[in-house]
Amino acid sequence: MRKTDSIVSGAVAILAAISIFLAFTPQKAMAQQTFNWRLQSVWRTPATQDGLKLFAENVGKATNGRVKIKVYAANELVKIKATRGAVQSGAIEMACEAGAYIQRVIPEADVEFGLPFSWRNWNEAWEAWTKYGLQEKLREAYAEKGLYIITIQPAAEYALMTTKPVRTAGDLKGLKIRTWGTTAKILKTLGAAPTMIPGAEQYVALQRGTVDGTVYPVFVLDAYKLKEVIRYVILPSIISPPTTEIYINLKVWEGLSPDLQKAINEAATQHQATMDKRYLEEGYMAVGRFVMTGLGEAIVLPESEVKKIRKAALAEWDELAAKSPRCKELVDVMKRFMADKGIAAE
Repeated sequence: MRKTDSIVSGAVAILAAISIFLAFTPQKAMAQQTFNWRLQSVWRTPATQDGLKLFAENVGKATNGRVKIKVYAANELVKIKATRGAVQSGAIEMACEAGAYIQRVIPEADVEFGLPFSWRNWNEAWEAWTKYGLQEKLREAYAEKGLYIITIQPAAEYALMTTKPVRTAGDLKGLKIRTWGTTAKILKTLGAAPTMIPGAEQYVALQRGTVDGTVYPVFVLDAYKLKEVIRYVILPSIISPPTTEIYINLKVWEGLSPDLQKAINEAATQHQATMDKRYLEEGYMAVGRFVMTGLGEAIVLPESEVKKIRKAALAEWDELAAKSPRCKELVDVMKRFMADKGIAAE
């Protein structure tokens, strides 16, 4: 073989090796990488589990099967109280939880969950999240704890349910109400006596008269048989609706290629309408059966009384705003949102 032929053959071999190397650069490898994630909820309710499975299915389709998410119910991987820590440490990748549970470490999450007597339906909640800046501010707060919020989603409306009639704000005075957080402070301002009782114990507490009422999702009239010990459902709901969130370990999220992040964010909202419809139907049906079968009464407070309660609520919002500069920003955003919607206090 001539020397020139050897040089040409060597050059061809080198070029072939370079092309093979380029085909398997880290960028190319990342583009083909697949992910298998575990998502644990802190609940076991069928509506929540079905909604999360639909979310996982939509993400799988949007990423062409490169991101596979397996959904677990409460306690299946880790204990409920250990869920957030497990995601922060990377023991599991994702979780579904609620701001009401997280506000001890992220006080801004109270606003995310839904301030009492703020938005009136899921569309308004989503508008506040996407168009008024809640999403950006809450993602900042969660990122400081090593988490990334992919999306919020609707939950079941939280209403006051009692064994004694509440037809005015004044009727709350002296009532022992099972509730927590900002709602407890509002009811205390109005003369009620808030108390903390685990959800599993509220049936017996209502039955025995240990408490006169509870703030809880209305579908539990059927699901937890509270219709047997409750006599009144007070409307409008206190949080209508609260939100839950799906979050992921921040390092896991930042390790994704931009195209996968975009696909997941775009797919993350496609299950929300289904969840909202299901929770509304379950709530309306539970209240409807409660009234139609003669077990109790649904009391709709007049607007004048709602405004009195909302005035007390806004005062407690200000207490939340004092917890941090970001809390104040979020509360100010919600006040502006309410003003724009014409939702006013007395």
